[in-house]
Amino acid sequence: MHKNDEYIETLLLNFVNNNLAADEEEFLRGWLLESESNRDRARAFCEFYHQIDAYTTLESTDTDQAFEKMTGKIGEFRPVRSLSYLRVLQRAAAVLFIPLLLVQLYQWYDNRSGSEAWVTMRTNPGMVASIRLPDSSTVWLNANTVISYPQKFNKERLVKLDGEAFFDVTKNPEKKFKVQTPAQAAIEVLGTRFNVDAYHTDSTVRATLEEGSVQFNYQSNTGSKSLLLKPSQTIVYNRKNQSIVPNALNEKTLTSWKDNQIVLKNTSLTELLTIVSKRFNVKFNLKSSKLNDERFTGVFDSQQLITVLEHIKISSQIQYNMINDGSKTDGSITVELYK
Repeated sequence: MHKNDEYIETLLLNFVNNNLAADEEEFLRGWLLESESNRDRARAFCEFYHQIDAYTTLESTDTDQAFEKMTGKIGEFRPVRSLSYLRVLQRAAAVLFIPLLLVQLYQWYDNRSGSEAWVTMRTNPGMVASIRLPDSSTVWLNANTVISYPQKFNKERLVKLDGEAFFDVTKNPEKKFKVQTPAQAAIEVLGTRFNVDAYHTDSTVRATLEEGSVQFNYQSNTGSKSLLLKPSQTIVYNRKNQSIVPNALNEKTLTSWKDNQIVLKNTSLTELLTIVSKRFNVKFNLKSSKLNDERFTGVFDSQQLITVLEHIKISSQIQYNMINDGSKTDGSITVELYK
């Protein structure tokens, strides 16, 4: 009875939500090791679950319509067959912060080499997700972010980040929590709330402390250095010239993305477009460099792209033209800005 489709699907749902009981984890691990077809089925399930999330964007609250779009692809993921189970997924798709789905399953079930098992998760462009780490710390991942961490924390709590994430770290005086970035910079804490913006494609690493304290370690031209951040402080590290540079944005602007908000306070157009690009998977084409002189203030709760573009238009007279010809393989759209 335990091997029927409904039970396996329930276990897989618990897995992607990081909510497996010990006996369920043992059973599912054994099931995955039984055959390649079982592993294919698990991968297909995660892809299917991710596709539902991808269709339920923050630009639309019509979850029924989003689900109808998704059901057109059910044939591609035959392992998921239960109608009642699909209803569960439909309800889950209405949640704005769905736990991350694109898990490299093999790292979880296949540890034959005896080395420490790591889990790697990632978000696609335009996605935001939350996950729970082995120590019960919560992490919100912004778009185009990759995070890796051990299946179980041992002497230290180390995570590797390429992208942007907000951390709510569970306090543990005996185990420091360390975030390693693609640049020669790392953040160490015991228990706190902070944001790290560290994409390998960017020239800077930005750390913002909301609560508690963090130590920012970095490489300078004269060797290793560290700075202690206080609440509401932000540090920006230029990885190219290995120096600390001034921060132009306030704390709320830097961290509001995790709360489904865009908060602007005398924010430059360049910074605004960076935020919007991540949030909505948009590429901007500025027809004039003079547009960068514009600055904006406002709060957006709806998270609709058109709302932000209209605010830009009304407050600065900058016009926009949305281009979506379907040619972008990453699903992004292009927006031209001009006066």
